[in-house]
Amino acid sequence: MMEILQIPFIQKALIGGVILAVLLSILSLFINLKNWSFITVGISHAAFGGLAIGLFLGISPPLTGMIFAALVGLLIGYISRRGDIHEDISIGILFSLSMALGVIVLTFSPNYSSDMFTFLFGNILTISGEEIYLLLFFSFLSLSFIAFYFQKIMFCCYNEDVAYVSGINTGFLYYGIILIISIATILAVKLVGVILSSAMMILPAALSRQVFWHYKKIIVSSVIISIFMVVMGIIISFYYNLPAGATIVFIYSMTFAFVILIKKITGLKSV
Repeated sequence: MMEILQIPFIQKALIGGVILAVLLSILSLFINLKNWSFITVGISHAAFGGLAIGLFLGISPPLTGMIFAALVGLLIGYISRRGDIHEDISIGILFSLSMALGVIVLTFSPNYSSDMFTFLFGNILTISGEEIYLLLFFSFLSLSFIAFYFQKIMFCCYNEDVAYVSGINTGFLYYGIILIISIATILAVKLVGVILSSAMMILPAALSRQVFWHYKKIIVSSVIISIFMVVMGIIISFYYNLPAGATIVFIYSMTFAFVILIKKITGLKSV
C-alpha cells in the first residue's frame, strides 16, 4: 500500500480526488434538500455540448465546457424560477439540445474519439498540477461563499418564500449555488466524467441522510465518506486496471444500496 503512495501520478490523483470529494459532498447537501438531482443530471449532460465545441475550435474543452455548463445551469434556474415551463421539461429540452449540439459538432471534429472518451468517463490518474491548483482555487472560492451565506442558504433550502419575506436575497443565493454546481460539474469530469459527475453530487448526502438527520452530521459524514470512497476507488482501480471514476461511483452506489437494505431489515432510524 505504501509503495503506491510513492507514485507521483497516484499522489496527484489522490490530492485532486480529495479536493473534489470535499467540494461535491458539501454541494450534495443543498442538492438533496432542494431536490435538484435532475438539475445536476441535466447540467452534467448538457456540458457535453460545451466540451465538443472546445474540441472543434481547438481550445480548452474544460474552459468551453465550464462556460457552457454555467450558461445552461443559469438558464435552467431562470426558467424554473419564472415558472413558465415546468422545471423537468426545461431541463429535458436543454439536456437534449446540448447533447444533440455536441454530437453534431463532433462529426466535424477529426480525431475526437479518444479525447471525448476521457471527458465522458473521466481519468483522475492523468490530472496535472495545474488542474489541482484550479481545483483548489475554485473550491476555496466556492466554500468561502457557502460558509459566508450558509445559514441563509439553508433557510432558502427549507422555505424560500419565507426567506424572501424575511429580507434575504433569495435570487442571488439561488443563482450563486446553481453557478457553483455548474462549474463543479465540469471540474468533476476529471474524476468521474460527464456521465457520472452528477452521481458524485447526489450520493454523498443521499447516503448520509440514511444515517443522520441533522445537517451538521450530514455534512461531516458526507465529506468523510466521500474522501474514503474516492481514495478506495483510485487504489482499487490502479491495482485491478479499472476506470477510476466508474469504480468510485460503483462502490458508492453499492454502499448506498447496502445501507438501505440494512435499514429495511433492522428498522433503524436516522439519528
